Amino acid sequence: MKLEKILDRLGSIEKNSFIKVVDNIISDQPKNSREIEKILSSADKGLKSADSENITRVFSLIHQEFYNHLKCEFQETSSQLDILIDIIIRDGNCIMKQDWFSRLYEKEIKTIKGKIKIVENG
Repeated sequence: MKLEKILDRLGSIEKNSFIKVVDNIISDQPKNSREIEKILSSADKGLKSADSENITRVFSLIHQEFYNHLKCEFQETSSQLDILIDIIIRDGNCIMKQDWFSRLYEKEIKTIKGKIKIVENG
């Protein structure tokens, strides 16, 4: 019931971002896909045209998959953050330009990928 109220109050940009994630989870054929299809069969154009009540019902069927998606996103974000922190720490004089930062970031990614290959092959 709370999600339904939140969806009713959200702007179209925020709501569409949420629906996009839910739609991607649905496209991966979650375990409750038949029930989801039944709910969405009432909506002509799928999830985007569904009302807040039906979106909430669909979400209740995929909440575990949504949790797993968020968990993966946070893990990726934290690893990206570690790289950014390493680069910023090296810039003791605070003179870094965007182009230089971009090159350092790409170099750091290549270094990490190289280390991963060594571990995988070793």
